[in-house]
Amino acid sequence: MSDNTAPLWEHKLSDFRDTVAREPMPGCGAVAVVSADLGLALVLKGLHLSQRHAATTQRQALIDEGTSLKQRLAPLAQEDVAAFEAFMAAVGRDEEDEGRQSALHAAAETAVEVPLKTAQLCAAALALTQQAGEHIEQQFVSDAHAGARLMHASLHSVLLNVDANARQLGSDDARDRARLSRDGLAQRADALLAAITG
Repeated sequence: MSDNTAPLWEHKLSDFRDTVAREPMPGCGAVAVVSADLGLALVLKGLHLSQRHAATTQRQALIDEGTSLKQRLAPLAQEDVAAFEAFMAAVGRDEEDEGRQSALHAAAETAVEVPLKTAQLCAAALALTQQAGEHIEQQFVSDAHAGARLMHASLHSVLLNVDANARQLGSDDARDRARLSRDGLAQRADALLAAITG
């Protein structure tokens, strides 16, 4: 990107794409966040445009909830980059360094926490999409369904980071908790997508 110190959302879309294609970061977690955020935008599009035609309090409540989800989801792209960089810094420490193992475990916790948080917000956005179904006019349903599929794919994509990093957690209990959360989110997302598009 033209300025690697600027937040991801301040870059041109083409710069973001080209950097993803060439550089170690941003990686799949950040790309998943951006994709999910765009997916949620498609759902909000259907709600906003339907609201213009016939305003309802229920639809406005869904718009407000979706907007809040977008505001919480978007920063996770930058958090994913920071988590990966910290994890790689811990991996790169001298193996004789006494603090390396504890640094690695701490970095792994964040590298698992951020994608789990992303997946939780994706699942919440999918639940919102299911609730929004009857409030989106027919001509915008394809946008909402496309958005749901983007969020579902993003959720499963970001869970790959949990799979990759959970093994570096400091205990079997921590690894088991991460995998349990991961599996629950994947199953919930699958059920929600089926309900939305079925």
